[in-house]
Amino acid sequence: MAAQEGANPRLDFRDLGVSRSMLGASTIALAVASGATTTLLGGPLLAGIGATVVSSAIALACGHVLTRRLHLSLRLPVDSLLHTLDQIRLGGTPTPFSDAGAPLLQPLLRRFQMTHAAVQNRSQQTVANLMQAEAAFDRVHAVLQSLREGVVVVDTNSRVVLMNRNARAMLGLGDRRAEAEPLPQLCKGPLAAAMQDGIARLASGQQRDERIADVPHGKGFFDVTVVQVQTNRPGQDYGKVLVLADVTQRHEVDRLKDDLLSSISHELRTPLTNMVTGTEILTTMTPTSESEWRGFADMLATESKRLKTLVDDIMEYGLLENGRAEWRPEPTDVHDIAQQAARTLESAATQKGQCIEVHGTIEAMTQCDSRRLRSALCRILDNAVKFTPEGGRIRLSFARGNGNAEIRIDDSGKGIEEQDRERVFERFEQVGDVLTDKPKGTGLGLAIVRSVVALAGGTVRCEASDLGGARFVVSLPTNSQVAARG
Repeated sequence: MAAQEGANPRLDFRDLGVSRSMLGASTIALAVASGATTTLLGGPLLAGIGATVVSSAIALACGHVLTRRLHLSLRLPVDSLLHTLDQIRLGGTPTPFSDAGAPLLQPLLRRFQMTHAAVQNRSQQTVANLMQAEAAFDRVHAVLQSLREGVVVVDTNSRVVLMNRNARAMLGLGDRRAEAEPLPQLCKGPLAAAMQDGIARLASGQQRDERIADVPHGKGFFDVTVVQVQTNRPGQDYGKVLVLADVTQRHEVDRLKDDLLSSISHELRTPLTNMVTGTEILTTMTPTSESEWRGFADMLATESKRLKTLVDDIMEYGLLENGRAEWRPEPTDVHDIAQQAARTLESAATQKGQCIEVHGTIEAMTQCDSRRLRSALCRILDNAVKFTPEGGRIRLSFARGNGNAEIRIDDSGKGIEEQDRERVFERFEQVGDVLTDKPKGTGLGLAIVRSVVALAGGTVRCEASDLGGARFVVSLPTNSQVAARG
């Protein structure tokens, strides 16, 4: 029994896909062929030839059928299997095949069919995982590209692995592809030194991040932060992440704060000094020296008003800049509001031998806070009086431009250079030599004017005047209803 179990199994033709009937037919055909051969050798010659031809034809037919059957049951399944294997090898999508065929091949075909299905499932899962990874990468890439900060990821050799759009702009790389390039070759100067220093200190120390503040680069300043790439695999170093933050605006704000403090300190010191000195002198006077203490009292009143004006300017600019200014719009006659401003500055102009000329008229209404608009026009006229020499001319006129009503204020003063005509509207900006011809003020007047005119929906600009000095043009939108003049 043991010998039988260990022996090779007997091969049955049915294992090759050949049925018993097919084998029986082939056997009969061969028997007939053998009988015909015997007859040929022992019987008449003609009868033997005929029998031989017939039996040979039957044998050939049976052999052909048997061969075709073997082809169908063996060759075609093997060819289909080989074709599928070639598709898998070439990375294509394998076509399904049938496991029908010779019983001898069916276990192999079924096993391969199962393997093929498993490979397909794994391939589909791999594709799904790859798509998820690509989607995750796209999300991370989109987040990096949308950050205001510049982000640079480098490997352990300081070669760039990833860089977002803002980092390219900060380093001045444009569209240059920086991946795989050494970081020190991408930029020079203090910024490159700061990044390299941060990477070196992070690699040698125990800190989780390194920050270098206020690094100059080009016309700006940057804060550089270097952090280690976090990973769940102990001992694995995936490089460093460098974050570049543009702090140029912060430096500009700090500079403006310093300028404001310097300007305020300078402007407040003079009236305060005069007031303190005058007060000390007044305390030593007697009631009999009326003419002297009255002069000091007038000086105290003048300096107090000047001090109040400076403080009011600072507060007004702060309210307008922060959007907290109370704005009360109402229909305002453009011509009347300009005349009111001219009458307000008439006394100051007369003291310098000047005259504010009002030329022409205009019939137009605008919607604005009339008090603030009148104050803005007074500020422009006050500047004209300050910058125009004694005996000079100041002209106020009207025009229409692009459907708006324009108030034009010209003077015969020194004028403003073309490159400074936009800068004069910036806060704390005053043109001219601050040591020789700087007028009294904080440099907030025209910045307040621009904010007020903008709230009214208009614009203000500076031009050259035909009087030889400067011209300021306030352009205001008009209502559809024009005020009637009597």
